[in-house]
Amino acid sequence: MNRPLLSSLLLATLFLALSSPLGAGEYRETEEFADVVRRVEQYADRFGADEVLLVIDIDNTLLAMKEEIGSDQWFEWQNHLLENEPDSPDLVADSFPGLLSVQGLLFALGEMRPPQEDQPEMIKKVQAMGVKTLVLTSRGDEFRVPTERELESAGYDFATSALEVSDPREGTYAPYDLEDPQQVGISPHEARLYGLAEDPRPVSYENGVFMTSGQHKGVMLLTLLHRSPFKPRAVVFVDDHGRHVARVFSALSRRWIEVSTFHYQREDTNVKNFRYSDKEDVRARWREIEAGLEQQAEPAAAE
Repeated sequence: MNRPLLSSLLLATLFLALSSPLGAGEYRETEEFADVVRRVEQYADRFGADEVLLVIDIDNTLLAMKEEIGSDQWFEWQNHLLENEPDSPDLVADSFPGLLSVQGLLFALGEMRPPQEDQPEMIKKVQAMGVKTLVLTSRGDEFRVPTERELESAGYDFATSALEVSDPREGTYAPYDLEDPQQVGISPHEARLYGLAEDPRPVSYENGVFMTSGQHKGVMLLTLLHRSPFKPRAVVFVDDHGRHVARVFSALSRRWIEVSTFHYQREDTNVKNFRYSDKEDVRARWREIEAGLEQQAEPAAAE
């Protein structure tokens, strides 16, 4: 689907949600994280800081790769090739699990940066107000170690302001049971509406970071809120993908929660530049990584 048509569909979805008699809301596009902070402050003035929840994506929102290889746009390109050009010589893996393994390697090798240099300080400002925070990422739990390492390296700390849950779970767990989704606050109608899978992928929640393995972010957020004694009067959600913005808005507005969603576009120029580039830089970088892995494997094979 082309981007103009996708944008039109997302805006139509948001218009219908905004026109509904459910929770009040707002959809905005911005390149400035300060707009997000300003909205949090407005909600805090209106409801009290302890009634507000800030929910933030990671890739191209809190962090962006310093190299193109391993970036969110690189992964989307590789996934597109898997689905549409499975014989492409540019593929680094011949299956989605294989692509995830490569992505894990690149996360381990690579470094990340905030899209805006002062974002960690802006987050600290929000936390100092007493606002609760939640990092909501499509990454799976297998990427938790390098994810938390890079968040800490960039100056973020979400554990101290994390959304509390009443039944903490160690490790991964199934976010819902399709035979009884109401156990986690999802109605049968919502399960059908959002097309929930019979066998959900495992998720994990630790240190304020909810890793959802690519599943519907609106649904995932509802399941975690159901497990929390904290019931926010207002939620501010930030993501660089319009589809996630629309999904979270739809899910929360049905619950009479006031929600402001931000489609964060700070990295869009880099994403577009990569999309229309010849990709030779990432091809060369991958060949370099492969050569290094082969050199490491040779002594091990000799032993």
